[in-house]
Amino acid sequence: MKYYLFLIPLFLFSCGQKKPTNQSAELVNDTIPQIRKIIKKEAVASYSEKTKDLLNNWRFAVDLYETPETFKYLATIEYETLNETDTIIIPNFGIQPVVEIQRGEQPLSCIIGFQDKKGAFMKYKEVSVKNKQLKIATVQRYARTRFRKK
Repeated sequence: MKYYLFLIPLFLFSCGQKKPTNQSAELVNDTIPQIRKIIKKEAVASYSEKTKDLLNNWRFAVDLYETPETFKYLATIEYETLNETDTIIIPNFGIQPVVEIQRGEQPLSCIIGFQDKKGAFMKYKEVSVKNKQLKIATVQRYARTRFRKK
């Protein structure tokens, strides 16, 4: 019974009304459909280079494939005998996404990115091999918001 008496004031204070603010932030992503009508079966972006192994014909390769969701891509990564997959989510800037893969600064590395409205390459993720281990790291984070006064 003592526990219930303690919860009553807590409940009354938590039911207070918040005053509406003059500004609100909302994520705007309604200009591009969230679902693709046509999904390409072939890779939309690819990168490949041979490894330094002289005995085998191994390679480091990254391919991006479209998924049913417009801003999601399936990345298939190959390094020697290792085959991995990851999901890459491109931010919605109100334009149809165009993904690219460019050569990285280090050997056995590449940068996954996308084009902005002006067609400039925006770095997003780096896929690399360090100490014979496959690494995926975020290079840059992006977000789009729009503020409205009510």
